[in-house]
Amino acid sequence: MKDLKSKTSPRKRRRSCWDRLRARMLESRRRRTDPATSVAVQLLALFATIFGRMPLVPNVVTPVPYVPPPLAPGEAYRRDIARRLGIPSRYVDVALAQGTVPYSILFDHVRRGGKSRDDAMKVLRQRAPEACQEWLNHVEQWGLWTSLLLCHVRDGFDEDTDVKLLKSTLAWLDPETLGSDVLGPIGAGASLSPGNGPVKREPDEDPKPPKP
Repeated sequence: MKDLKSKTSPRKRRRSCWDRLRARMLESRRRRTDPATSVAVQLLALFATIFGRMPLVPNVVTPVPYVPPPLAPGEAYRRDIARRLGIPSRYVDVALAQGTVPYSILFDHVRRGGKSRDDAMKVLRQRAPEACQEWLNHVEQWGLWTSLLLCHVRDGFDEDTDVKLLKSTLAWLDPETLGSDVLGPIGAGASLSPGNGPVKREPDEDPKPPKP
């Protein structure tokens, strides 16, 4: 029985110095890490942290509509008065002071062009005689601003400018299609020369009674 136990049980060998040295080498290899592997692991952990904080669905940027700044009380009052009077706000002060916008200001703004011209034409349509509306449309459509500016009488009254506007309208219209409502202010039934108003008859052209 003693012999059988001695045959089956492995013999325990005492560890030598070589065994202890080999164990230390294995332990040192297990503790030693690869630098490239360490950097890769750190980068992987960094990317995992960054992507883990990102939302799964990107945030949708909602456009913010533009909100104009509030108007000053004075400007708001001017615009309200302009709306009631039916004129651009730039003419509110002069309209309140003089009761109307002078032709000198309107024709000066027509000469400037751009937005000033558009505002001036809007008021000029209100001031000019009703019979001139079609001619003003023709001037604006074809850009005949020089013809319009020639109608302004600088050193005269507003009525003088009204007369020149009517004369320019009559010169533009076909004399055969003139209506009495257009001819009324200057003289119904009178023959016209373009831009010069009615042509006066000479005394010799008046009909004379037949001789007996």
